Amino acid sequence: MKRTVVWLAVVSSLILGAELFVHPRSCPVCAQEDWKVEFDDVCSKTTDSMALTKAELKSLIERCDKLKPRIERLDESAAKVYLKRLKMCRDLYVFVLETPSP
Repeated sequence: MKRTVVWLAVVSSLILGAELFVHPRSCPVCAQEDWKVEFDDVCSKTTDSMALTKAELKSLIERCDKLKPRIERLDESAAKVYLKRLKMCRDLYVFVLETPSP
């Protein structure tokens, strides 16, 4: 359990810290697109992932899967960063979903 909490803390820090590399103000066109709102909403739940129900986790994973093609259409640099962050969010939700409850 302690290892899981440490792992979640590290991943959450990486996900939240990645925001420093591509900021919406540096890409005005990207900031205006609706994919970013969905991205922010989906990835904002990583810090609370252990408290989410299985249904909520499955829904977030599905939302990540639907969002991926939209992000792939961005310019190469932005797509690389946001796809990496989306993958980290999705992987965390999958990990929590597959982790047995205490």
